[in-house]
Amino acid sequence: MKRILIAMMLLSLAGAVSRAEDTASSDALVWCGLDYSMVKMIGTGDFREPDKIFPGMLAEWNALFMKEMIPQLEKMAMSVKSDLGAVTAGNEKASPKQIEREDGTTDEMVKPTHITEADIARIVKAYKMKNESGVGLVFIMDRLVKAQETGCLYVVFFDVATRKVVHTERVCAKAGGIGFRNYWFSPIKTAVKNLPKTYKQIKAGK
Repeated sequence: MKRILIAMMLLSLAGAVSRAEDTASSDALVWCGLDYSMVKMIGTGDFREPDKIFPGMLAEWNALFMKEMIPQLEKMAMSVKSDLGAVTAGNEKASPKQIEREDGTTDEMVKPTHITEADIARIVKAYKMKNESGVGLVFIMDRLVKAQETGCLYVVFFDVATRKVVHTERVCAKAGGIGFRNYWFSPIKTAVKNLPKTYKQIKAGK
């Protein structure tokens, strides 16, 4: 009888652990990467070595995020996973054709965007991911504008299971730093600083 009770307790515990793991998985924040598939790099004073940018620098920026920014995500979410395969295919198809050799005013080059809500929904839906649940987070890069030293991107939260976009916000921030990689990574760091408040609101609305 005692063995039966112990067995029942172990089964019950295993079930509780399994349910806890399922809950943790469904509540996880899934970082999907920096998506450069639609980015525009605008300016006559930069982007002079396109062969080093596409796709090498795109991979470097994603690696730098994993090193420096994932710890920041871990401060705001109990469980953080990464699923960079989601953006890999798109980034590998990005090309020097996305560089535009022109300068202009802020109204001409920074304020407009060529990316629509429909584009974002389509991009997210097409991601091939290993994770099946959780809150997905991706930065869809909009434009890097040299004349105004500004980078713009879309912070996108979505439900991994349904691929429904639950929050989209365009963020434009100043570039800066030593070297090409760090210079254009600066706007990404600024966007990360504002994430905790947004993520909290999204979780509260679930």
